[in-house]
Amino acid sequence: MRSKINNLEKQLAQKTKDLEKTSNELKINKEKFLEAEKKGSELSENKTSMEKSFERIKEEKLYADAEINKLRTAKTDLENNLSETNSKITELEDKLKSSSQKVEDMEKEKNGIKEDLVQRENEIESLKDENNAKTKEIDELKRRVDSLELAISEAKGAPQLMEEIKNIMVHKGFLSDKEFDDLLEKLEIE
Repeated sequence: MRSKINNLEKQLAQKTKDLEKTSNELKINKEKFLEAEKKGSELSENKTSMEKSFERIKEEKLYADAEINKLRTAKTDLENNLSETNSKITELEDKLKSSSQKVEDMEKEKNGIKEDLVQRENEIESLKDENNAKTKEIDELKRRVDSLELAISEAKGAPQLMEEIKNIMVHKGFLSDKEFDDLLEKLEIE
């Protein structure tokens, strides 16, 4: 009996040890489980946070894509405007070049006209001088004709003398002193 009790006590001690060991293992496992559960909870929170971040990032990406599309459209519009502006600039440069050429041509023409005008003015001055000289010559001729007419009216062969003077005037337009003297001599001889 004693031996059996000893055996049972030994078994009980062993079982108590095993139970303590198991209890310790259970306690350790429980702590590990709690830690794992805590980590799981943290991971779940992290997952939720990451999902929220992911959703936010998706929304931001959609917004960024929309903004990129707007910017692309704006870029295309700006490129088109730039192209149109460059075309207008080229057109205006061509017009300016053409206008400059026209101005240059007009300037040359103006200078030519000025030169021509100066030349004409010089010609007019020259003609005025000639005209003045002719006027003086005509006045002198009129004076001489008057003098001749007076002399002729008093002279004996006046009609004949007048006829000859008229002929000379028709052919030459003037009567020189020598011709006048010759006519007078001829008149005196007759």
